[in-house]
Amino acid sequence: MKKSYLNNLKGLDLLRFFLSVSVIIWHYQHFFYPSIPYSSHDLFLTSQPFFSFFKFFYTDGYYAVQVFWLISGVIFYKIYQDRINDGKITFSQFITNRFSRLYPLHILTLLLTIILQHLYFQRHNSYFIYPHNSVQAFFQHLFFVQAWGDNKSSFNGPTWSVSIEIFVYFIFFCVCASGFIRKAKGLLITFLFFMMIKKWGLIFESDDVSSSIYLFFAGCILIKCFDTLKNNKPAQFLILGILFASWFFTQHVYSLVEPIYSRATGFLDPDLISFSCFIVWGFITIFNLSIFDKVPDKFFQFFGDMTYSTYLTHFPVQIIFYLIIAPTDYKVFYSPVIFISYLISVFVTGRLVFVYFELPVQNRLRILFTKK
Repeated sequence: MKKSYLNNLKGLDLLRFFLSVSVIIWHYQHFFYPSIPYSSHDLFLTSQPFFSFFKFFYTDGYYAVQVFWLISGVIFYKIYQDRINDGKITFSQFITNRFSRLYPLHILTLLLTIILQHLYFQRHNSYFIYPHNSVQAFFQHLFFVQAWGDNKSSFNGPTWSVSIEIFVYFIFFCVCASGFIRKAKGLLITFLFFMMIKKWGLIFESDDVSSSIYLFFAGCILIKCFDTLKNNKPAQFLILGILFASWFFTQHVYSLVEPIYSRATGFLDPDLISFSCFIVWGFITIFNLSIFDKVPDKFFQFFGDMTYSTYLTHFPVQIIFYLIIAPTDYKVFYSPVIFISYLISVFVTGRLVFVYFELPVQNRLRILFTKK
């Protein structure tokens, strides 16, 4: 299958890339914390390069992770739901696809981070940003379960969100195989079930786990609704307007909405789910217009392909950057030149890693497992 383009979801590749940029810029603050405690974040916040232009990324870039989870629900429901339910893809095939896609680069960046953190520790007698690099944390990273417990702030820290997604994939496959979410009614019940689990803090100790499942199945519902209206452009844009109004309302009448919203869903920030649905629905709707048929699929694919590699490599790149610059004053990171150099380094590294490691290894593993 040719990625998601057969399903008219190519706009999501572009959105995924923007979200990875959001996280990469959000993590630019890492360069300041060796000199400044986290509680003094305001000392450098507005002085970061191009702050007025990238303000949203600098202040709220963290929430890109939640939008990622919702996008995963959209893509997985669209591509896998019918195939799993019809028995056209087995559990072993599903796991093979996920393993070959995620694990090799995770192990590569884990080992690279261990080496770089060792070098950093020799110079500074401490670890860069993520301090809990114990033997236990290593084995949790090795099995990609670091965020299932309490060791997500260790080694290549940003991989915690992918670790949680792997857990959600298992749940998704089981629910799909049962056939329960093939129909809208079953999907809605499943969504409400996990919403209640999040609201009352049931089953999962980590709020991140319950939030990821909740948002994942919200994405499933979103694409189910879109498919129902796939030939009705006015209705698609009407819903886009409603979602925008919902998000806009939470921004300006927050004090009235928040208590009601948090009681109903368990989310402390009502704009999180409304903004996530608005932005994802918007990208699907707009990039599904016929005018974008003239844009080559390779354009979208180019950006989508770099999403995972840039996300996993940006933290090792940060350590290398810090070791090379060896700053004596954190204000050196106010420099636009360093900021731009950092971004270019991350994206060039991400592209090279994808072309020369991630994709070849993924293909080799899938051929190997298929033969077996």
